[in-house]
Amino acid sequence: MEYTGAFGEILQLQSDGRKHLPFQRLLMLIVAVAAVIFLAGCKGDKPTGSPSAPAKAKKQTSKEHHTLELLFTYGSEKQAWIEEVTAQFNSEGRVTGSGKRIRVKAMPMGSGESIEGILSGRIKAHLTSPASAAFIKLGNAESQAKTGKDLVGATQNLVISPVVIAMWKPMAQALGWGKKPVGWSDILELARHPKGWATYGFPQWGTFKFGHTHPKFSNSGLISLFAEVYAGTGKVSGLTVEDVTDPKVGEYLEGIERTVVHYGRSTGFFGRKLFHNGPEYLSAAVLYENMVIESYSPKFDLPFPVVAIYPKEGTFWSDHPAGIVDRDWVTPDHRDAAKMYLDYLLDRPQQEKALKYGFRPADVEIPLASPIDPEHGVDPKEPMTTLEVPHVQVMEAILSVWKARKKHAEVVLVLDSSGSMKSQGKMKQAKEGSLRLLEMLGDDDRFSLLPFNDTIVWAIQGSLLREGRPKALQAIQSLFPSGGTAFYDAVDQAQGYLNDRTTHDRILAVVALTDGLDKNSRMTLDRLLKVIRTEGEAKTVRVFTIAYGSDADKKVLRAISDATQVTSYDGTPENIRKVCLDISTFF
Repeated sequence: MEYTGAFGEILQLQSDGRKHLPFQRLLMLIVAVAAVIFLAGCKGDKPTGSPSAPAKAKKQTSKEHHTLELLFTYGSEKQAWIEEVTAQFNSEGRVTGSGKRIRVKAMPMGSGESIEGILSGRIKAHLTSPASAAFIKLGNAESQAKTGKDLVGATQNLVISPVVIAMWKPMAQALGWGKKPVGWSDILELARHPKGWATYGFPQWGTFKFGHTHPKFSNSGLISLFAEVYAGTGKVSGLTVEDVTDPKVGEYLEGIERTVVHYGRSTGFFGRKLFHNGPEYLSAAVLYENMVIESYSPKFDLPFPVVAIYPKEGTFWSDHPAGIVDRDWVTPDHRDAAKMYLDYLLDRPQQEKALKYGFRPADVEIPLASPIDPEHGVDPKEPMTTLEVPHVQVMEAILSVWKARKKHAEVVLVLDSSGSMKSQGKMKQAKEGSLRLLEMLGDDDRFSLLPFNDTIVWAIQGSLLREGRPKALQAIQSLFPSGGTAFYDAVDQAQGYLNDRTTHDRILAVVALTDGLDKNSRMTLDRLLKVIRTEGEAKTVRVFTIAYGSDADKKVLRAISDATQVTSYDGTPENIRKVCLDISTFF
């Protein structure tokens, strides 16, 4: 061991076994040590107690100086695996070449949301891994147009998983699964038939209800559109803009998309909603193979098993590329840390751990084994046909066609304008969030505004945003807080309005924000829950609630959203814009 200073030299000599020193040299060392001890004692003459503020600050600064945080955004579908291996990585105390200890902060989110956030600078990630290279391509193309350089550098695949149509096993068997190849053409035929599942001898299942995530925010949603367009053209590669804009392809896409119950923010979230809510909620959804495997976990109490359909027309690999972000906030130390972390994820032990979570390892030398097997609803020999990821211009054309052909929404915003909204800037920020929601809705969506205090008056009703957007903006901006709170009555009125307009042509939803307890409604909570509860084909209005601030009753609002099989959100003046953006991904 190496020692420094005069005291250290004595220890070093002792350590080395050298016991005999010239007397003069020994005397000089002893005097030097005594002087150090004396000076330390003088400094210690201060009153005892807690360290001074400067001493504390120095200690904290030193700690921060020697720890490097690496922000890693990644697709939420691989959350369980990433959380396990990242915790292990962080516990091992690895350091950069400059001596800084690495701490990885792993943040799960939708692929599109991650890339958009990094592009805008809102999310200062150092490393990112969307579910598909398609989002890397889109992000790099936009970055090149704005800055002349890519957003993400060279990538390495962490794991792979095929994109599949996840379906309840009895429904898949009704389509012929297990006996013949099934694909998008079968889905389209079922979607177009007015009798729905009755065509296959199961009228009790009602209409075919389909779901995938929002393609601008999540990879599986984007891949769904690519696959639907490929199926409509009959191609497996070489897709062109002319193919995409062919009206027949647009009709094919529309036929499937009109069966969508609603969209969603991330594949992991969407899949777990399917497993929790059952076949009444969705007949099928576009997920990843690993999520079908996850459905066999004991934590889900499923009425039927879920199986993976690998479309006969072909599908895509979700390749989970990971790359270092090319932005000014990524320092050489961050790059060094990111490379070490990536190497760790690609080491065989971590790759083998990915297998137990239902992912196929990127390391092809690792053989496939359970749970990638028929006992978990999947087929390790599939997919037999894979599709080519289209060029960026073709991707943009597909998104444009989807925007025109998608299932549009009719949304009622129920907004608390009671007197309690005066405090803490709540009203101002609630209006900002509402404007964000309005901004995200399309021109072909319909919008209503129902502000409430102890009275309820429609500000706007059923306005097509293509013409009505300016008036809607003005109506939101004109609100001010006063009076009491009749929240239950407002939700009842909004839901009743949409129920009277029930149609399979639109996603029907109420977005309801309140900051306090209901003290002025005639409607009771128990009665409201019975009125709004989703019931198969009869009642399909979703009620997204936002518990705004600390005084809101989160338990009550969660019960209201649960009754309609959607999510309740916790909102604050600080996060309300993000909450409203998140809700907009369902439309």
